[in-house]
Amino acid sequence: MNVVVTRGAKEMFTPRELTAAYKDFTKREHYYLNAESGLKAIAYRFGTRMLIVYEELDTGLVVLAPPPDVLAVEREGEG
Repeated sequence: MNVVVTRGAKEMFTPRELTAAYKDFTKREHYYLNAESGLKAIAYRFGTRMLIVYEELDTGLVVLAPPPDVLAVEREGEG
């Protein structure tokens, strides 16, 4: 499984928070699954900050990103 941590996530979250979210994501069975896009995702809240962790089911790529970074990735995919 490959993991990508966006620049925004690295700037907003500590390594401990990122590791905890990733470990929980890999162990958890309850998550949002979008069959159309092929993504499974969970949102984690650390105080007032939010981290989205999602996996592209077809590639197995796991991405850790704050919401603005997730939206930027979606827009890049539209072009």
